[in-house]
Amino acid sequence: MRIHLLVLLMAWQSLCLSAFGQDLEKAPIKLSANTAVIALHGKWGKPPGPLAASFEAAGARVVSPVMTWSRDRLYDVDYPSALQEVHALVIELRAEGAQTVVLAGHSLGANAAIAYLARYGDVDALMIFAPGHVPEVQYRAGQTQAFLKAARERRESGLGESRDFEFTDFNSGDRRRQILSSAAVYLSFYEPQGLANMSESAALVRAPIPVFYAGTSQDPILRWGQGSRYIYDRLPTHRKSVYLESSAAHMDVPQAIAAPATAFLATLAKP
Repeated sequence: MRIHLLVLLMAWQSLCLSAFGQDLEKAPIKLSANTAVIALHGKWGKPPGPLAASFEAAGARVVSPVMTWSRDRLYDVDYPSALQEVHALVIELRAEGAQTVVLAGHSLGANAAIAYLARYGDVDALMIFAPGHVPEVQYRAGQTQAFLKAARERRESGLGESRDFEFTDFNSGDRRRQILSSAAVYLSFYEPQGLANMSESAALVRAPIPVFYAGTSQDPILRWGQGSRYIYDRLPTHRKSVYLESSAAHMDVPQAIAAPATAFLATLAKP
């Protein structure tokens, strides 16, 4: 289902009007205190995660972890270990009484949210903002082939865990940075058909949960003409799921759709 931003916002305003019996301009959306959001930042970023302040202001509990791809950690653990860190947060929030746990991510954080859902499947909803890091495309473009060959050779020679493997990390806007980590870490993030392949991860998700997907025409996924087919259409359908396309810049997508994103969260509260 494709809904453009203005139409989507009007739909959510109508939904919230019927749900709360008040005009949105007079009564801001209030989220349940039993709703917890794990907000994952993008590559080389840092907390807070996407829309953390907006969701907190509306009443939800928000946790924004420092992920391994942050500017402060720069790939100190591999991708599966990063997802284990998220899993520990889900368990902790459940133990503390959260009835609805939502996983939200921006850019590489969105990539991780999809991979997490494919591997663990223990959250109640998924929010994807301008998903990024597309290893299969970077491989076809010739950006990673030499690094992958070298990393596989080091793994086969027993040096996969040695933290002296230097590689180029690619980011949106043609940004790049030299990283010193291990071959094992590199392969976990850059294998073309590995855990970071969002299309394949989406196809592995089995249980239908509500998904809020916000892409942008400024990103390659839409410029390739893939649109909803690359990720969203491969996820199990759910009546509360929403797909939208924005024209905002990659970094600005979460804030551009803050109102419909918050309204989406309001539909998830459990009685």
